[in-house]
Amino acid sequence: MRFEPKQHKTHFIDNQKIDVYYNRVTTRFSLSINQQQVYSRLLVLSPWRKQQILINNTPYNLTIIWFLLWRSSLTPTQQPDRHPTIIELLPERRRKSIMIAIYFGLISSIKLTLGILIYSNII
Repeated sequence: MRFEPKQHKTHFIDNQKIDVYYNRVTTRFSLSINQQQVYSRLLVLSPWRKQQILINNTPYNLTIIWFLLWRSSLTPTQQPDRHPTIIELLPERRRKSIMIAIYFGLISSIKLTLGILIYSNII
């Protein structure tokens, strides 16, 4: 598995092409609609972001959470049944954050178990 600093995913909503970019080095998150940049922010110090964006004159909420697990979604503000929702804008980023959390959880539980066993003089 090699390190890729930039992640990209394309989605379509109401015949509009939505490109999502995330740079892991600079933590810049960008969203473009039909190759016109609509949203671009550095996520360095703010783990929760919420922004309203218009797509085909329909307001959508862009939500980005990157505190422990990555989550980015694009949901319609009004009438969610009539307009499509993108649950995860960058599924690869979400998958990697889950795998890292599982890895750290397993390593921490092994360390804790070994520490308890050593402390109780079982090992």
